[in-house]
Amino acid sequence: MSPVVHEVRQAFPEARLTLLVGERARAVFESDLRIHRLVSFEEFDGLVGRLRLVRWVWRLRPDAMVDLRQTILPLLWRPWRALAYFWPVPRRIVHMRDRHLWRLQRQVPAMRLRQATSDKGQATSEWDGGSLGLTNEEIASVERLMKTWAVDGQTPLVVISPGARSHIKRWYPERLASMADRLIEECRAAVVFTGEPDEAALVTDLLKTMRHRAHNAAGRLTLRQTAALMQRARLVMTNDSAALHLACAVDVPVLALFGPTDPRKYGPTGPRDRVIRRRLVCAPCEQPLCRFHHECMRFISEHEVYAAAKDLLGQGT
Repeated sequence: MSPVVHEVRQAFPEARLTLLVGERARAVFESDLRIHRLVSFEEFDGLVGRLRLVRWVWRLRPDAMVDLRQTILPLLWRPWRALAYFWPVPRRIVHMRDRHLWRLQRQVPAMRLRQATSDKGQATSEWDGGSLGLTNEEIASVERLMKTWAVDGQTPLVVISPGARSHIKRWYPERLASMADRLIEECRAAVVFTGEPDEAALVTDLLKTMRHRAHNAAGRLTLRQTAALMQRARLVMTNDSAALHLACAVDVPVLALFGPTDPRKYGPTGPRDRVIRRRLVCAPCEQPLCRFHHECMRFISEHEVYAAAKDLLGQGT
């Protein structure tokens, strides 16, 4: 969603931007300086809540609406423009970021005109990461934490996010621990593990298996503070998770490990980013449970991940 916010703000710098999001996205945008008003879908639960939502939109009377979820809300708001909201995205546009941007251009005529003048109607955007509108306090809180860890700007900082909402998207913690030890020992890197509160135990157990000292930020930072931390990093290593999209949003090099999901849809898109995956008959399966033995992640070796990380740190041979 961040690329869409960026494009709208670029096109309409004076506009008052209201964002209607789910609870997880709310944590990302709650302090965003580009957003004038943030509203959660959870405030409109149930049938009565949905009716309240329709009434709220009619009272708001926005000049333009962008619907990325393909709900019926635009149909109730301006039914004569329904086709713009429900027109299918062309199959050639695969990545979810580009699909969102295509919907933006389709739904807001001024955006389509702007895009046509810039790249003759191509669906992709020149969005290059940018920021999440981080506040000075969010950046300062990370600076204070870095000082307590005695991590200065001279030491290459590597942020590792071992979690993911689905367990089958996670690479193996023991391999990540060994990887982190090698980065500390051989690349003289400072390593910080991040994660959401429910991933804190995973990180704590991982750190106990390491030979060298790494830093634990799991459950200690908000998503936006985590983004501020990543902004300081030389490299972010992650599975297919929210952490990947945070790193992309602050334009830091990403080393992403993919198994059951498709990196063409969800992978990082920066010029310095790298994806490691196994090309198997069963992958990507896009399934919540593995029918076999997790080969898509199990066959990713520590050696190739370390070689890629070392190369992205500028220390490759």
